[in-house]
Order: sequence, then C-alpha cells, then structure tokens
Amino acid sequence: MTPPLYLPAGTPPGQSPDDGGRVVRVLASTRQRVAARTIDLMVAFLVVLAAVSPVYAVVLLADGASATVIVWVTLPIVLVGMVCPFLLRVGGIVWWGCTIGQRVAGIRVVQEEDGTRAPGWRRSFRRYVLPRSTSSFALISDPWQHRDDKRLGQCLHDRRANTVVVRAQAPPAPAESGRLSAVGTPGSFAADDHVRRWEARERKRRTALGSVLGTLGVAVLSAPFAAVLLRSGSSSFGEPAFEVNTFYDDDVRFENRFGGRSETYERTAAKVLDDEEGCLAGAASGQARDVLRRDGCEGRIEVAFRTMGGVLVSSHVLKFADAASAGDARRRLRHTEPISSSGGLSDAVVL
Repeated sequence: MTPPLYLPAGTPPGQSPDDGGRVVRVLASTRQRVAARTIDLMVAFLVVLAAVSPVYAVVLLADGASATVIVWVTLPIVLVGMVCPFLLRVGGIVWWGCTIGQRVAGIRVVQEEDGTRAPGWRRSFRRYVLPRSTSSFALISDPWQHRDDKRLGQCLHDRRANTVVVRAQAPPAPAESGRLSAVGTPGSFAADDHVRRWEARERKRRTALGSVLGTLGVAVLSAPFAAVLLRSGSSSFGEPAFEVNTFYDDDVRFENRFGGRSETYERTAAKVLDDEEGCLAGAASGQARDVLRRDGCEGRIEVAFRTMGGVLVSSHVLKFADAASAGDARRRLRHTEPISSSGGLSDAVVL
C-alpha cells in the first residue's frame, strides 16, 4: 500500500503534485486546530451546564424539594455530564471523522498510514483518554507540539494514536460517500464543478452548525440567570410585585368617583412592610390581630391620602400566602368595605 502524501498547512489546492493516484492530504493549520479545540471546550461546557440546569430548576424553583428528590435528579445529570463530552469527542471522530469544533473549523482526523479513513474506537479512545502531556492546559501545549512537528504537525495524542489532522477535502468524483471524513486525490484539487459544489455545501453546513451552537450557547448560559430571576419574584408567573405602584396609580393626585360624586385625593405617604410583624402592627384590635395571625398575613402596605377639603383617609393592603387565606380574612375583618385587590394579586386584601 502506497503511503499518503501530506502537504504543509496552507498549501493551495491547485499546487498539489500529481503522484499517480496517490492519496494527497493538506495538513490542518495551527489556527484551525486551536479554533476547533476552543469550540469543543465551549460545547463541553454548554453540555455540562445544560445537564446541571434541571438541578437549578429543582433547587431554586421547587419549594421544599426534599434531599431524596434532589439526589434522584442529580445522579442522572452527573452521568450525562460525564458521558456526553466523551461521546462528542470520541464518538464524533469515530462516526464522522471529526468533532463538532473540527467540523466548524473545516478539518478532519484520519489514520496516518491511510490518509482517508477515520480512526476507530480504540485509536479515538487513546487520543482522548490517555494522558496528553506534562502540560496542564491543552490549548497551550497542543499548538506548541503541532508547530514543533515539521513533518506531520502531530501533537502527543496524535503520535500515540497514529492519527493526522488534515484539512477537509472533497471526495473523489463521481462517487460521494456522504461521510464527514473527506478523501482526496491529486485530481480532486482541480477547480471542477464537483469540488466547487462540495465546498459550497460544506461552507453552508459549517455556517449553519456555528449559528446553531451560538444560539444554543446563549440559551443555555441564560437559563440559570432566568431561574434566579424567577425565584426572586420575577413577573414571569403573571403575579405582580407587592409594591405601592402595583395597587395604586403612579400619580400622586387622582380623582375617584363613587356614589354619583367625584372626589380628588392626594397621596401624602406610603409604606411597605413586607413581613408578618409589619402586617400585625397595623391591626386596630386584638380580634383583627388574631384573624391576621391565623390566616398567615405576610405583609402590609399602608397608604395615606388627603382630600382637597383636608379630610385624611388611609388605605391598607394585606398580603397572604394564598387566595383562601385572603378570602377568610376578608370575611372576618371588621372594617368598612374590605375588597379584593385590583392590582392582580389574588392573595391580597385592600382595606
């Protein structure tokens, strides 16, 4: 078997020598390999983060989640986080001849002695699992080793597995294998219609894959922040915040019509007491405090108004854990015309 001919990175397609049908491949450049490794690290990080997101949902959004529930949610996630990066790198090279990052960068991994076929499971496993080098960070050591090898541009893991990283090339015409690992011959470098069509398709696929990865990255990275916002009282659940402007107009002076008459009011003071102690502090009698304590009052908004005639009027909004408690308090409190909140909260009472 005639060994393949490997040309230096950056060799133009038209300058490939005619070697009598011998397989000719152009080595991947340092820039392509660094770009591929960076994308692969980002993909692995996004996979792990996506796997951890359900834990965020259980811990942050599920009130009172037990330790057993958290453990049963965490164990499968840990397994997914360990297996997925392995399948993305090792399985991707076995099945397609490249990882996701290498596909976007336009490079492939081939067997050194063949130049066309992707490495099998054993070689791919050796490339990924066995110790790579004495360096602590592959993004630093791999480019250095790649540039140091003037013959094939192999890193330590390439030499261990007898693999070479090459530039993706169009398969020989007329047969197209459909595999991601491209094969090349001297004649396939000619600017014929077959090569142009393959390169155009490959550019579109690489662009689409990069766009999908970018979109998924934004979605996955924003998921934990969205969970925190939801937990801290975001309005995503359709429930307004317990604030003065939720229940009263923003304007300090407003007009109110009742009983066929119109009265202008001016808001003079407003206070939010978002705890049980603040709620009980506004009770005018022991009976009212008993009702509020039994129904679990969680807060109070106190607002003072003055009419144009100088009459002082006060209003209170009471916060409860659920609509049933709010309804019970509305029935039992001795006050003039207690009504349900018009601000959209079903668990509040306006007095």
